[in-house]
Amino acid sequence: MVKYIGLLFIVSACFLTGIYLSLRLKFRFEFLSSFKGFMSNLETNIRFSSRDIFELIKASAPENISGIFGDERTEFYTYWENTIKNIPSRYALKKEDLNLLAQFGHMLGTTDIEGQLNHISLYKELIETNIENSKKELNEKSRLYKLLGLFAGIAAALLLI
Repeated sequence: MVKYIGLLFIVSACFLTGIYLSLRLKFRFEFLSSFKGFMSNLETNIRFSSRDIFELIKASAPENISGIFGDERTEFYTYWENTIKNIPSRYALKKEDLNLLAQFGHMLGTTDIEGQLNHISLYKELIETNIENSKKELNEKSRLYKLLGLFAGIAAALLLI
């Protein structure tokens, strides 16, 4: 009886690992989509507000990603670099995603309003490619990870019988 409970735990652990990997794909997709929404909000706030860049960022961030933006008031480039470095790993962003987000912040707040709006429009198009890739990866691999986890657990349990 104890042996079967142990085997059930092995199958469950492997299946939960597959679910965890699947959720990481979902979190990446949701983060990138939210960040695109943040860019749209920022674009609107820059167009119609005269606040400084720190206040604009805080006002533009959707609730699910607002936690990544700190309260420090240093040079904007340093602030942005620290923000990107401190994005939690639970979002499972790839290096290309992080590089794109870092590059987005390099020119933010350094040009006139029209330059800012053009910059944001450009990066919204660039991030759309990453969003499409993450959605494709989510659709292709999510179910695969779950089933691989389940079958790996079953295989391990069969080997132990």
